[in-house]
Amino acid sequence: MSAPGGPLSRRRQLAGFGLAVAGPPLLALVAHATGLDLTGSIPLLLAAVVGVALVGGLWPALVAAVGGVLLLNYFFVPPLHTLAIATRSDLVAVAMFVVVALAVSWVVDLAARRTRQAGRAAAEAHTLATIAGAVLRSADPLHALLRQLRDTFGLTSVTLLERVGNDWQPAATVGDIEPAGEQLRVTAGQSVTLVLRGPPLSPADQRIVRAFAAQSAVALRQQRLMVAAEGDRVRTALLAAVGHDLRTPLASAKAAVAGLRSPEVEFDPEDRDELLATAEESIDRLAGLVANLLDMSRLQAGALGITPADVGLEEVLPRALDELGAAGRTVAVRLPDDLPAVRADPGLLDRVLVNLVGNALRYSPAGRPPEIGGAACGNLVELRVVDHGPGIPADKWEQVFLPFQRLGDRHSHDGVGLGLALARGLAEAMGGTLRPAETPGGGLTMILALPVPGKGVAAG
Repeated sequence: MSAPGGPLSRRRQLAGFGLAVAGPPLLALVAHATGLDLTGSIPLLLAAVVGVALVGGLWPALVAAVGGVLLLNYFFVPPLHTLAIATRSDLVAVAMFVVVALAVSWVVDLAARRTRQAGRAAAEAHTLATIAGAVLRSADPLHALLRQLRDTFGLTSVTLLERVGNDWQPAATVGDIEPAGEQLRVTAGQSVTLVLRGPPLSPADQRIVRAFAAQSAVALRQQRLMVAAEGDRVRTALLAAVGHDLRTPLASAKAAVAGLRSPEVEFDPEDRDELLATAEESIDRLAGLVANLLDMSRLQAGALGITPADVGLEEVLPRALDELGAAGRTVAVRLPDDLPAVRADPGLLDRVLVNLVGNALRYSPAGRPPEIGGAACGNLVELRVVDHGPGIPADKWEQVFLPFQRLGDRHSHDGVGLGLALARGLAEAMGGTLRPAETPGGGLTMILALPVPGKGVAAG
């Protein structure tokens, strides 16, 4: 994009010179043919000078003014058809024409320049307002700003570089990063530089880019602050959750072990078995919480190792249910005999199923355990984990996938709220999806979709 109102194009200047050469002689011939005298011819040639100034600017207008003087002298000032001036009054008239023509040329050119400057300023303000509006409406202001700059000026790519030590590293990039087109670097302080690739920009466009280079530095700082604030929020939620949910099973296990070791109390075999079962259950709960925390930290850090393989759900489901203990054995499993295998990491899939079924068990009413069904849907296999609990309103479905969210938990030992967040993250890491749906008759159904070996994930 090039803002209007810059210097006159070469084409307009050539048109002005052409009009300056052809216009005054043509008007002089018309005036001479119609019998106009010097007084009548002067306004006609002044109008020609003004027209030339509007079309081509000051220099073509000066050429028209000089030509007009010569034509007036030759055709309308006695002695005619010479450049001599016989009377003082004619000399004054010609001199006044020169002064007025030069003044009019200068004033018209100045007015045209001011008009072009105002148009350029309005265009720049409109561009800045358009880009700023797009940035403010976006959830990611920094990338929105870079995208808008690329689209506005037809660039190949826009990259924001940030100084880290003695090196420059890309903080954000939009567009094709392959070297193509002219490169323009615009600095925005000592630590931020904007690199643009694409067609050359006019000086007016470069002024706009410099303004938004400074804005990009502000957007980068705001992004850093938001990331830091989100990190603080997560750490605060983690500490609050872990402080309670890890301490509870620890206290139960410690109390059971302390009772068994106490020399002051004699336990019969049934009581001893009950205390050992309590300790084992508490330690299992601790192990599950710690495993979820470690998996979530690796998932968020992008350090989760994935080893995909062809996995049969009829093989991995029993192992996941066994991990859930006696409650897991109450779950009704109804899988078709011809259900195809899925492409997934067996260990991660086990973690997903444990969290999904464990969540369903937590909310299932007594006497109505969860149900698990499956079906092939095109390039996917969908596994449905159905509970008949109180359910969750549809407008809050996405909230259950946020870490440390426990909507409607009824017990103090329900975990740190990572189960569904971790399950969705692991499912997506394996190329699948996890979405909620309403259970007919009440409750919540979690639909885990995983790709069939050798086929991509279908959209939707």
